[in-house]
Amino acid sequence: MSYRVVIAGAGPGGAVLARELAAKGIAVTIYEKGEFSELGHNWSDAVEIAALEAIGIEVPVLKGGRWEGALVKRSGSDEGLFERHAIPRLKLFSPDYSSVKDIAFRMLITDRRALGKMLIQQAAAAGAEIRYGCEALGLLYRERGAGGPGGVDVYGLKYKEAATGDIKETKADIVVESSGYQSTLRRSLPPSTGLAGAFVDADFGLVNREVRVRDPILAKTDFIADHYRYGFHTGYQWSHMHNEARIDIGAGVRPDPANPDPKDLIEEFIARHPSIKPEMVRGGRALCIVGRPLPNFATGGFIVIGDAASTSVPTTGCGVGSALFAGLWAAGVIEEAALESRSDLEKLWEFNKIFYRDHDRGPSLAALSALRIALQDLGHDDLSFLMRREIMDRETLEAAVNGRFVPPGLRTKLSSLLRGLAKPSLLLKLNQVVSTSTKIYRHYKRYPQSWDAAAFEKWSRRAEELFGKEE
Repeated sequence: MSYRVVIAGAGPGGAVLARELAAKGIAVTIYEKGEFSELGHNWSDAVEIAALEAIGIEVPVLKGGRWEGALVKRSGSDEGLFERHAIPRLKLFSPDYSSVKDIAFRMLITDRRALGKMLIQQAAAAGAEIRYGCEALGLLYRERGAGGPGGVDVYGLKYKEAATGDIKETKADIVVESSGYQSTLRRSLPPSTGLAGAFVDADFGLVNREVRVRDPILAKTDFIADHYRYGFHTGYQWSHMHNEARIDIGAGVRPDPANPDPKDLIEEFIARHPSIKPEMVRGGRALCIVGRPLPNFATGGFIVIGDAASTSVPTTGCGVGSALFAGLWAAGVIEEAALESRSDLEKLWEFNKIFYRDHDRGPSLAALSALRIALQDLGHDDLSFLMRREIMDRETLEAAVNGRFVPPGLRTKLSSLLRGLAKPSLLLKLNQVVSTSTKIYRHYKRYPQSWDAAAFEKWSRRAEELFGKEE
């Protein structure tokens, strides 16, 4: 086809999108700021099994408490896609450790660098062009008379070549941004489109993680469960075993001078466990986008996916699964657009519909975002009380960790009422939070099925009203 797509960013979503489009014969080029060797973060991360299966990756088999398969790392080796240690179930602790819930963990601990390189190699093998050392700077667009998302038509990309410093332009039928939370391209649009707003501090978590060596002898008496310590200092703390000799320890908090540094929380945890050695194998520190997803991901000739669209799971910061699904869904929409030689908003609106109406992901992410905002304002004692008394029950927390929002039924509400009589004001606040989150979930399920400026404006006003109650 003569239809041409350019993608800014070689992350998981952009790579899957490029792979799918190239396999259909659509000309696609990825512009990536870094080099191939720099793809992916220097750690392993939790990725949804369903997303890995959806993009065609061979998922390992659980045998004897370990993952077995061609893509599983060997003991002590950094090669391979998946960590060997299996976490089919996860301990979820309250901030003060007074309560623990055993929950299903529907994710695989996946090496982000191995995943990034694998996906971009698949894209290249399918026929996508990958241009490294090319930093996306902004969009080429024409403004129209209409305001809102329909106010522009994007027709290309402006980028900078690192090797020469030259600033160049390239034209395309559709530009896709998959460049991370900086969302440079989206923010280069006119404010009137409603897509150009920057993320604010409250949309982020500050995360520190380290993979440390573990003494196998001391580990026999120094037991460490695979767990999340939920609600700890407005965020969470975790430990995941990678294999017999390595452990991943991390913490995330809301960026706030009143909160401790997540690295200090890691060091405090390590100090309590003599089996963890000082030697750090991998790790890093980064901001993690955990805010609510954009209410719209498209305009004429343009789609935004992944962290640039804020589609991570707000309760855990896990964003790879959403990016992988978005890459697949966007590929289907763009393929249809190419067959009809279209790139207008009316056609690309189908991506919004898929994300918010056809699947549960969008409504769940929006509802969990409201829940996160409210729970961050509760102290350790209150959160621990709610978990200890089963007011925040296992089913609700399991769904939240795995990226789903479960609206409570009448029986759950009555049970919570009886268990929370000791703290009526806290229970009242929680009920208000859950009620608002449920309304947000249901409102997003009624997302406009097609592009209509008036209908979207009405829907957006109601969404802002609902989130205003929490923010």
